[in-house]
Amino acid sequence: MRGTITGRSAGVRFWYGLWAALVALTASGCGEEASAISGRGPQWPAAAAGGACQLLDYEAVAARIGTRFDTAGAASKDETFTCALTQAGRAYPDLTLAVTATSADEVIFTATVTPSGSTAVKGLGKIAYRVGLGEAALAAAAKTMPDKGSRTPGPGVEIGWLSANGRLMIVRYIFAPGATAAQVAELTPKLVALAKLIDHVGSTS
Repeated sequence: MRGTITGRSAGVRFWYGLWAALVALTASGCGEEASAISGRGPQWPAAAAGGACQLLDYEAVAARIGTRFDTAGAASKDETFTCALTQAGRAYPDLTLAVTATSADEVIFTATVTPSGSTAVKGLGKIAYRVGLGEAALAAAAKTMPDKGSRTPGPGVEIGWLSANGRLMIVRYIFAPGATAAQVAELTPKLVALAKLIDHVGSTS
């Protein structure tokens, strides 16, 4: 990856592998296959963490969704590269991005990746969806990770798409506890806009 943003069978295996990568990343932030860069002191860019973080930039994210992050952690699991943006000293909110190469087409994407209850998103990659993430499910998943199980997440939003250059990309925003339905609704189009920017940058990397 070179670009940086500026200014269900096989499908089920992928989905759970991706979920494991994202949860492990946000739970630990660093490890044998992960690295974390703190934004305190002299500001390191998110891209300095490597991996999927090379597609993210703190300022561009803040401009699109209105949340400013200062810490980035990158990790990889099999062929999936992930990045988590967080705020120093806080478990949530967080923004995670997962990128994996795929030979899937739109039919396979719809049949094996698109979650039930999701809504199609136009103008993003070859095909895309958006879906809300409930607090109960996210909290249950977080409890499987000892480092983050005591830190209850709020609701979330997920955007997933199949890029023109053969990548499955998923960006997810998790609120801090107590976020309202109105806040989730307000964020959703902003997260779509960020996903479109990520897609554009990813197409050049």
